[in-house]
Amino acid sequence: MVISVIGGLDRFNTLTTGLAGKIATVALAIMTTVVTIHVVMRYGFNYSFHWTEEVARNLMVWMTFLFFPTGHKKGMNIAVEFAVAPWAHTAAGKILKILIELLSLTVLSVCLWLSLGLVERGMGSSSQALQITMGYVYMVVPVSFGMTILCALENLLRLLAGLVGMSVPPPAHTFAARAD
Repeated sequence: MVISVIGGLDRFNTLTTGLAGKIATVALAIMTTVVTIHVVMRYGFNYSFHWTEEVARNLMVWMTFLFFPTGHKKGMNIAVEFAVAPWAHTAAGKILKILIELLSLTVLSVCLWLSLGLVERGMGSSSQALQITMGYVYMVVPVSFGMTILCALENLLRLLAGLVGMSVPPPAHTFAARAD
């Protein structure tokens, strides 16, 4: 039962983080193009578009938040490896990793809850240059935290299964430096 839940979460998280990564990559390409056009027009032709900085800023926000769940799934977020590394393969090290993942889940849940308020408040305001409702720009924040919570839940279940000696298949997304 637990193994099938972990496998299902792994497949779902791999699919959603992969899609989010592709969208973030497109956002990066568009942002780079917009900024390049802005720089060329401003310094080459002494003409400035009024919308380019806003588009670049919004795309940067989306890009950052869309890559966040992948970072957590791959174990690339801020970690306290210096505290865990000496005991990584002991019961104490495994319990410490579980506690860290539980703390991550708690913080992510609070952030998800707060981000819903951000979106709600953003629905009442619009951007100056593009005249789009800011709630749509902020929508990526709760989506990102929700995806990251699912990745953290997968990580936590893997750690708990490992603690009790269950054999769990490796995650679809692996990162060479990760010591799990």
